[in-house]
Amino acid sequence: MRFQENRHYVFFDSHCPMCSKWARKILQWDTDGVFILISAHSTVAASWVKKRGIDPSILSETIVYLQPNVFWCKEGNAIKNIAKNLKSLPLPFSFILWITPKKIIDGIYRFISQNRKKEIKDCDMNFDRSIRDRIIL
Repeated sequence: MRFQENRHYVFFDSHCPMCSKWARKILQWDTDGVFILISAHSTVAASWVKKRGIDPSILSETIVYLQPNVFWCKEGNAIKNIAKNLKSLPLPFSFILWITPKKIIDGIYRFISQNRKKEIKDCDMNFDRSIRDRIIL
């Protein structure tokens, strides 16, 4: 897959119900349609980490944001960059992410990430047609 420079990519754990729910929210708040979400378990994700010599487990352990030919980041930096590029993100989320230091966001993110799979639920990855083409599973 060729990454387009005018797009923003998010690698997420599609096997996790909570991650999948937030993936839907990202696409809902992405009114400009610039985000592409990529499952951490996809061949695209595997190819991306292999090409960069990155440990593949990073994709199933944390969220990764990619802006092609510019940079990539994870955890708190990823969340802040995603939020910065979502035009319809609710104002309270924007404000909280803007004023909260990255270290605190990282700590909260790690706590949630470590405990996110304790509640087992089915993962419903059904998306409506308007966003289905922006998900790579």
